[in-house]
Amino acid sequence: MSGILYLIPSPIGEIKNVDYITKNDLTTLLKLKYFIVEDEKTARAFLHYCGHSLDSQVIFTEYNEHNYKNYFNNDWLKYIKAGNDIGLISEAGTPCVADPGSEIVLTAQLNNIDVKPFTMPSSIILALMSSGLNGQNFSFHGYLNKNVDKLKGQIKYLEKESKKNRYTQIFMEAPYRSQKTFETLIHTLYDDTLLSVAAELSTSNQFIKTKQVKTWKKISIDLNKKRCIFLFLSSY
Repeated sequence: MSGILYLIPSPIGEIKNVDYITKNDLTTLLKLKYFIVEDEKTARAFLHYCGHSLDSQVIFTEYNEHNYKNYFNNDWLKYIKAGNDIGLISEAGTPCVADPGSEIVLTAQLNNIDVKPFTMPSSIILALMSSGLNGQNFSFHGYLNKNVDKLKGQIKYLEKESKKNRYTQIFMEAPYRSQKTFETLIHTLYDDTLLSVAAELSTSNQFIKTKQVKTWKKISIDLNKKRCIFLFLSSY
């Protein structure tokens, strides 16, 4: 009988903020000996704070944005088919949601391996809940284009779709691009469009505000090096 693939989210803020892990999930985590991770160093720090022994039998395999397209390591598949459990740990967030990992999970599913996610609030859902925007119909787009001209085109298209379908449009941004993306948004969206900015969720520096674009243009905020989720809803 095959083992189980556990999907393990890691803290968005400080690595020691692990109080979201339930007692049952923690019991399971501390027994795992094989981990597929984005970065071994931060994964070790996370497991250390959780109380894992990290003995010599623990195995780490890195799977991240630098190698996932050419990742052909099937050692984990042989290991789990032999009846051993494996933990898939994301880097500051939830596996497979705007993070690598879906290919691993799909391989597990197609090989009839049980997949069990650990419990953790999603930053995307937290942002949507706190925005006041339409939570009945929404669309998440991961990361938009890095090129400013192409980004403007995407924003205009998504705003048009938001008007047509009344969808809240949601996307994430890398910390080093957050300020520039915010400025692009307020100079591309219509003045009456509602724009919500959710930065550094689940940390002591959490910031969540929703305003019309014309109001944002009058406000000075610093999003430089901050992890952000942007949401907008056309109101025209």
